[in-house]
Amino acid sequence: MSNRIHVLIHGEQFGPYPEAEFRQHLAGKKILPGDLVWREGMADWQPAAVVLSKLDAEREITPAPAPALPPTAKSIFDQTRAAAESGDTAAQCRLAAMHEKGDGAPLNRVEAVKWWRKAAEAGHAPAQWQLSLALESGNGVAANEAESLQWLNAAAEGGLADAQYVLGRRLVNGQGAPQNDGEAVKWFQKAAAQSHAVAQSSLGYMHDHGRGLPVNAVEAALWYRKAAERGDAVAQNNLAMLLVSGQGVPRNEAESAQWFRKAAEQGVPGAQTNFGLLLAKGQGVPQDFVEAYKWFNLAAGSGHANGAKNRDLLAAQMTKEQIAEGQQRATLFSPKREPGL
Repeated sequence: MSNRIHVLIHGEQFGPYPEAEFRQHLAGKKILPGDLVWREGMADWQPAAVVLSKLDAEREITPAPAPALPPTAKSIFDQTRAAAESGDTAAQCRLAAMHEKGDGAPLNRVEAVKWWRKAAEAGHAPAQWQLSLALESGNGVAANEAESLQWLNAAAEGGLADAQYVLGRRLVNGQGAPQNDGEAVKWFQKAAAQSHAVAQSSLGYMHDHGRGLPVNAVEAALWYRKAAERGDAVAQNNLAMLLVSGQGVPRNEAESAQWFRKAAEQGVPGAQTNFGLLLAKGQGVPQDFVEAYKWFNLAAGSGHANGAKNRDLLAAQMTKEQIAEGQQRATLFSPKREPGL
């Protein structure tokens, strides 16, 4: 059985990671004990802390048991369907996911929605969340914004952080629900308390801009930092903005540059421009026109007007060779993703 571990953070899968890297991410808090993980041989996703304990226990068992032959895809499908038909909500969710992705079962989104609905009606919060998404997008079922919101509310009330965050986002934007900043803050707070990075970033934004809360740069910085440390690129950029201006935190150009760089490496155009400005001026980092040109050029390529403007201003101070090198570096750039997004 492979020890490579899949990680599910805010509805997005990362990995699979070798056991050593999984442990490293846990130690660095990129993966939290409550984040769901899965590896071969597990019937369902389990909290990372539970799986870590099992891995530790396996290390103490000698001799290692002979590996069992893996079940065939057909037998897995048959077993899952039988369990689903018996009313096992976890199996109903697995069967829905198999049909939705065509993974071990025929691709059939209508059938997927049928099983999401069965589990949702039994009170399974993750299924309520998935049913809400299907009803919003019209994927496998006729789109129904009102019913989508009902199931989203149910999943949020059931404690699902992803649903709490999305409900908050819809309330902020007035998307399928009456616009209500105060209610949005409530749901962002609930999701943020579960270490949902995007909700933490959103809560920082609400404090930062006085949406549903009084303006409070100290609280904004606190929540941006929590989200930034989990890898949220928008929070990394926003925290850097506060650090470079000294709002809510002591002014620190060197730390600001570190966070701008992290966000820039994840492909945020505003952060790429901001980091380029620090490089061009030598603020918090050694001055480097070529590297600054690279980041301005990348931001400009994403349609960021200030990136294009600063690139052109900087080019007037550079040699043709430096410009060519900056363009080459931009061509070789590939965004890095971090767990937590």
